[in-house]
Amino acid sequence: MNILFPHIDSIYVGEGPICFDAIVDGVTISCVLTEHALGAAAGIDHIVSRREAFAFGQPAIKEVVARQAKDASVGLIVITQAEFRV
Repeated sequence: MNILFPHIDSIYVGEGPICFDAIVDGVTISCVLTEHALGAAAGIDHIVSRREAFAFGQPAIKEVVARQAKDASVGLIVITQAEFRV
């Protein structure tokens, strides 16, 4: 499965969840990453910016997107902290 994320500088990382589009095998899928999921994905023990945490967590986030994108009816992927306990 080929998954592309937008360039890290183009992802909005204000307050609340991080919203971004992933391109999964050529299909654009909207994704929402909760703040707690961001922390779980990044797996870091020091303070960094949300953008840096997203960059650190991209491999784990991509795994979750791939797992959820296997469902052909997916229109929106919501990534919560629970996804990283699997």
